[in-house]
Amino acid sequence: MLSGVDLKEYRLFRNLSLRDVARYCDVSHELIGKVENGEVGVTQYNHDQIVKGINGAVQAITDGTFDALKEAESQKIKEEREKLKAKKETSSKNTTAKKPTTRKSTKTDTSK
Repeated sequence: MLSGVDLKEYRLFRNLSLRDVARYCDVSHELIGKVENGEVGVTQYNHDQIVKGINGAVQAITDGTFDALKEAESQKIKEEREKLKAKKETSSKNTTAKKPTTRKSTKTDTSK
């Protein structure tokens, strides 16, 4: 099993970013970075997933599908951002300002 530093060297040797690797495995780019920097220990599962991601990305580059998948993912993210922006604009238009309420003081007479 490779160490976190070895995994990082393996990834960089292939000229891949953390996100490139994460796209081809079931581990987030944040976790991959933490493993590589020694912030999180390398488990068998993380190791296997990172190696799978690196090898999958290299295979996609070889097959010529890497850039197409990256572009499709980028387009999907842009569409999701536009939907969220439109939803936010719609909800802000529908929100009405609330009138401030005044509270009456309810002091009890304790001088009996």
